[in-house]
Amino acid sequence: MKRLIAVIMTGAILTTAGLVLAAGLKIGYVNIASIFDKYSGTANAKLVLEKEIKAKQDTIQQMSDDVKNLRESLDLSASTLSLEDKRIRAQEIDRKGLELQKFTEESENELSRKEANYTQDILARIHAAVQKVGKEKGFSLVLDKSSVIFGIDSWDITENVLKTIEGGVVPLSSSTTGYLPVPDQEPLPSKREDNSPYRLNIKED
Repeated sequence: MKRLIAVIMTGAILTTAGLVLAAGLKIGYVNIASIFDKYSGTANAKLVLEKEIKAKQDTIQQMSDDVKNLRESLDLSASTLSLEDKRIRAQEIDRKGLELQKFTEESENELSRKEANYTQDILARIHAAVQKVGKEKGFSLVLDKSSVIFGIDSWDITENVLKTIEGGVVPLSSSTTGYLPVPDQEPLPSKREDNSPYRLNIKED
């Protein structure tokens, strides 16, 4: 079944390509995934997020150690404490445990939103650069390389797009989030999530 679908899809793509060429349209293609990985803005966003992850992890570890120490202290002194003292200490442990759980969940959500926003911003910049280069080279249509079965090298504008976005000549449009950090700058607050397949591949200890 999968093989049949693949054959049908290949035929459809080749047929569509033939119709486009017959219409006299100039087609180009670009490797968006490669640009995303090589773009310096992606590397910088990864460094910023990794720094934030490390800070969150340190805080979580400290909070976890505090809860552990309180439990050990209660166990060691349980025989000398009154029931009321045991209850008070147990409540304190529960409270700090809930704070730890809440902080962990909020940190994960916050970092996920920021990663999604950075990713969305990077892709918006790449798309703007693709449009700019595509228009300059007179292409009627530019496809992502993942959708291209065959294409000659002169149709590939990947390096041109990468140079354009690295040169900073692509202005921010209304479609960009404006969250992408620059070196030594704290990231802006994140507002929304993104279901993009691209990820920054953040390292976690």
